[in-house]
Amino acid sequence: MEWLLEPARMQFCERTLDGPIKHPADTWTNIGPLVAGIFILIYANRPLARLLGVAAMWTGVASGYFHASNTILGETLDLSGMFMFILSIAALQQQRSDPNRPGNRMLIAIVLVSTLLLTGLSSVSTAFASPMFAVIVVIVVARGLYDSMLTRWAYAMVITFLIAWGFWWLDYMHIVCHPDNHILTGHGLWHLLNGVVFWCAFRHYQSTMPDPATERTEGQLQDD
Repeated sequence: MEWLLEPARMQFCERTLDGPIKHPADTWTNIGPLVAGIFILIYANRPLARLLGVAAMWTGVASGYFHASNTILGETLDLSGMFMFILSIAALQQQRSDPNRPGNRMLIAIVLVSTLLLTGLSSVSTAFASPMFAVIVVIVVARGLYDSMLTRWAYAMVITFLIAWGFWWLDYMHIVCHPDNHILTGHGLWHLLNGVVFWCAFRHYQSTMPDPATERTEGQLQDD
């Protein structure tokens, strides 16, 4: 298992430093999804919404470890956060379209198992990671358009994500690159903006689904 501690295969613009934190700028900026996850957990009133908060926090922690350690293990954990995020949104879409099938526990289990499977496939070759993630993103966006339940939060989520992903590619391809900048990089902006994406996703689905208390009341009236 020593190969897990070898240098990561994906290398971004920031130059690797000696010491415990290899990429300072790309490490501290993971505060974005971490803070978003904390606020989502504070305000979430549904299990799947709380799962989105957990996904945000896990993304921040895993990505922070990846960039601090610059190891294959960190890289793999970082990929798991990406997949858990987008799959949580897909689960929220499914629950909104049909609140009863499948139930919360089943959807959460599907998200977690799928995250493990996709992360395992991506760990074989990083070439699979971004294409698989992109395919799921396209499916999620297409379903959002089909459901026709778009709010200003949905538009903000998609626009912010596209801007963030643009910074990801500019940094990864070294198109906009200052290797000795250890304060804020293009990849760091991707991290910070992802915090906004998580929050917008939460607000969108929170605003388009009925309050659980209302659902319980309606259910009791139907039973009567």
